[in-house]
Amino acid sequence: MSGKIDSSDTLLRQWEMLRLIPQSAYRITTGELVSRLESLGYPVTQRTVQRDLQKLSVNFPISCDEGSTRPGWFWMEKASLDIPNLSISDALSIKMMENYLTPLLPTAILDSLRGRFDLAEKRLESVNNPLTRWTDKIRTVTPGQPLQAPAIAPDVLSVIQSALVNERQIAARYQGRSGKPATDFTLHPLALVLRGPISYLVARAFEYEDVRLYAMHRFEAATETEDRIVVPPNFDIDDFIATGALNFGSGETIALTLRVSLALKTTLMESPLSADMTLTEDGDRFRVHAEVPNTWQLRWWIQSQGPDVEVLEPDTLRHQIMASVQETLALYKV
Repeated sequence: MSGKIDSSDTLLRQWEMLRLIPQSAYRITTGELVSRLESLGYPVTQRTVQRDLQKLSVNFPISCDEGSTRPGWFWMEKASLDIPNLSISDALSIKMMENYLTPLLPTAILDSLRGRFDLAEKRLESVNNPLTRWTDKIRTVTPGQPLQAPAIAPDVLSVIQSALVNERQIAARYQGRSGKPATDFTLHPLALVLRGPISYLVARAFEYEDVRLYAMHRFEAATETEDRIVVPPNFDIDDFIATGALNFGSGETIALTLRVSLALKTTLMESPLSADMTLTEDGDRFRVHAEVPNTWQLRWWIQSQGPDVEVLEPDTLRHQIMASVQETLALYKV
């Protein structure tokens, strides 16, 4: 699994390099450029960067204060690298990317996109066009009780994002849900998934083959190592999600049979539990059959429906729900 851009693509690398160079009041060294380019997926040597900068300075208004104790590159006064002729639709796309993808983008990429986000906003503000107000007319609302996102240590987040980009292992200290002391792990980061307000790192621990979830806010510390990750054979993040892993399941499916009310029947006709779901009359209620992943999320959903649903099969799930309801009722006894 490799998300890196081919280092032979000189044009893209040089374009990114130009965008990393700051305005005249600031400086960036060739060493810093090498580090930033690597974090963006362009493995490159300092010698190559120096050679590129010398060539680019012939056609672009960039310069280097070589006489200083810490030589750095910068754009000359009033010069910049803007996106030429940015269309309204392009600007709108960029703003929507900022609004909805920011939680998932690595810090290094976000930093490199700040200028583009600002330019897109200015472009939208520069014209009186109904299309520019589209971002004011669309929102995403998470179903269920809204929960505040837990805090993630900024240094931990940047380390994990960098390790994901560079495909390197992480030495981490992780606090589980059990309340026991935090444990030291060597992790092979494979993907980052945002589930509601919580972000999860998908990773292997040590040399184990199984892939697990680690809540980002439970990392107490993380350090990127020089060791390359080992990806499990045939691992695919979409296949992993499809197993129900993000709904906290084992990956198995069950043949589910429910008896539901008219109100819930209407909901399930519009939003079925699965592609193979069937629904038939059963007295004054309706019987539902569906093959679904066996997950905690399924149990939470069933219990959230209250008297609108009765589990008929499988028998083990029926008894689990019964036991949970009885425990809940016991809490309300006077």
